Amino acid sequence: MELLQLRYFCSAAESQNFSVTARTYMVPPSNTSQSIKRLERELGQELFERSANRIRLNEAGADFYGRVRTALDMLDGACNALQQRERTVRINVHVARRIVMDAVEEHRRSHPQTAFITSHSAAGLSGSYDIIVTDELLALPWERTEAACEEILLAYNAAAIPLPERLTAAELETVPFITMTSDSSIYGHFLRICASLGFTPHIALQGEDPLYIRKCIELGLGAAFVPALSWSGQFSEKVTLRKVGEYKRHIYVYRQPSADAELETFYQGLLRSFDREGERI
Repeated sequence: MELLQLRYFCSAAESQNFSVTARTYMVPPSNTSQSIKRLERELGQELFERSANRIRLNEAGADFYGRVRTALDMLDGACNALQQRERTVRINVHVARRIVMDAVEEHRRSHPQTAFITSHSAAGLSGSYDIIVTDELLALPWERTEAACEEILLAYNAAAIPLPERLTAAELETVPFITMTSDSSIYGHFLRICASLGFTPHIALQGEDPLYIRKCIELGLGAAFVPALSWSGQFSEKVTLRKVGEYKRHIYVYRQPSADAELETFYQGLLRSFDREGERI
């Protein structure tokens, strides 16, 4: 006994016509009639009274129909409930928070049943997440995609910190610098850039909130090395963004292996968000 046989049977019982059932399921009429005949043979009981142009349930068929219809309705209800239940996507957003949250907002507009839990900690990057966005190469058996390669630029308020066109290590040592806390990705890049340029930075301010860092740069409290793509559009015209050498970071999106269609949809949307951002700058 097959599920499709039972669906054919219920449809034929309701329409009292094999041809209508065939059109409903887009199969030849012979398919439905033969399928129901096999069902009757398996049950050892005829279910319909047949005439030249019409079929109708007999007493056994009517009893069987009531039970099968109830079972199919329960099955369909269970499938609908499963499809409509809230799906929670867990993301570790180590870098590019703005782009990731834009993708979350876009996904929620078309999939309001999806919930998101986000973390911004670089510690414990593991299988407790569905997706990880980082600039690190992780030893995880996950699918990894390079979503972007962004330049790291020097950002400063030129009115408060006038810097010459040609910068030297000695001049950079006099500049107050603003940076994220030591557990952040950009802090590691900051130290490597300073070492490469040959100076020891004077760190005037540190913070864990990117919004706070950007505000301090706007106010002219210091200069900072900032990611061009991730922080694109986050500064006013007061802030100068300047290239100082060839410094870049790679952003990777890791996805835990899963057959979850909802996760796949968000993952592809996230990659498109990175592509759009890259086209804008």
